[in-house]
Amino acid sequence: MKVTVRVLGVLGGLVIGAMGALVQAQGEAKPARVTPAQIRTAMESYITFLNAGDAESIMTLFGDNPSVEDPVGGKPIIGRAAVHAFYKAAAPGLKGHVRLVGRVRVSAGLEGAMPMEAELTGARPGFIDVIDTMKFDETGKIIAMRAYWNPGEIRPTR
Repeated sequence: MKVTVRVLGVLGGLVIGAMGALVQAQGEAKPARVTPAQIRTAMESYITFLNAGDAESIMTLFGDNPSVEDPVGGKPIIGRAAVHAFYKAAAPGLKGHVRLVGRVRVSAGLEGAMPMEAELTGARPGFIDVIDTMKFDETGKIIAMRAYWNPGEIRPTR
C-alpha cells in the first residue's frame, strides 16, 4: 500500500511538472511579428494584383517555397517556379473580374480567409463564388493559398 501511494505520488508530481513546463513554454512563445492588418493588406493586395492580371506583383506576396491548391482537392502546385507559372497562366484571364464580397477575416495566428466572386470569361463563362484561405510565414509572406470553389457551381449570372 505504501509503495502504491509513493508511486502515485511520484507519477502525480511528474504530471504536474510536465503541465507546468507546457504552460511555461506556451507563455514564452514568441509573438508573431506580422499583425492582422498586414495580413489583411496582403490579401487585399492579392485581389488588386489579380484584377490587374499581374503575376509578377502577385509573386511579391509569396514566400520562398509556397503552395497553391486551386481548387481545394486538386493537385497542389508547389514551389515558387510552379506557383509563378500558375499565376502567369491564370491572372490575365481574371483581369478586372474578381471582387471581394465580404471582409477579409484574419485568425489569431498567421492565417486569413476572404470571400470573393470571380467572373469567368473563357470557354465556360459565368460567375463563381470562391473562398480563398492563406497561411503566412513570420515575415508576412504567403506560404500556402487554398481556393474553395467547385466548377459545378458556376452560374450564368451574378
